[in-house]
Amino acid sequence: MYFALGFFLLLLLAFSVFIFIRFSGYSDNLNLGDNYVVEVIDGDTFKLANGEAVRLICVDAPERNQSGYDDAKDYLNVLILNREVRLESDLEDRDAYGRLLRYVYVGDVFVNRALVRGGYASIFRYGNSTRLCDEIEGD
Repeated sequence: MYFALGFFLLLLLAFSVFIFIRFSGYSDNLNLGDNYVVEVIDGDTFKLANGEAVRLICVDAPERNQSGYDDAKDYLNVLILNREVRLESDLEDRDAYGRLLRYVYVGDVFVNRALVRGGYASIFRYGNSTRLCDEIEGD
């Protein structure tokens, strides 16, 4: 008798989970686009839904325990977290840590430039991927 009751409760639980996923919209989060930002790591690096880490090209934000770190990270959060972004590559695809090197856009906002012009990061030219550094730095 206890076996039948346990089996019935297990079926009820499985059915409840199915109904929750099917009708709550939770399953929509399981089908995020590859360029959907799920985590901001710091002021110039973030993670996509596909697991890739992205490092902004021509941008250097303060590191943890440096002045301005929280402001830079918070600003990048506001710009891109839980949003779909457009990524544009340059000559180098990845850095030494395996992160994608990209210029990033959300809507009409050029994120790399917004960070520098907003005072949250500085311009940083490294490697051969510098095609848009002058545009990011601005006047």
